[in-house]
Amino acid sequence: MPGLDHRKRERPRIAVTARIIHGPMRESHAVVVRNMHEGGAKVRLTDTRGVTLSGAVVLKLPAGERDCTVVWQKGDEVGLQFTP
Repeated sequence: MPGLDHRKRERPRIAVTARIIHGPMRESHAVVVRNMHEGGAKVRLTDTRGVTLSGAVVLKLPAGERDCTVVWQKGDEVGLQFTP
C-alpha cells in the first residue's frame, strides 16, 4: 500500500551535526543526521538551499567518515546508503 513504511527495523531519531563531502572539488555542506542504522542514514542539509547531491559522497561524523551513495533527495533531506 502506498505510504507504508517497509523498514525491517525502527530507526532511532538522532540529531548529530556532520558534513557531507562530494564532487571532484570535495565541496562540503553542513548536515544534521536525523536517523542512522547499519545500512545508511537520513540527513538534512543545514547551510545551503538548492544543493542537489547524487552518486558517491562521504559523510564526515564526529566518530569518523563513512563512504555513502545518495539514494534519494527531497528538498533539504537526503537518504544515504553506506558502502562497504
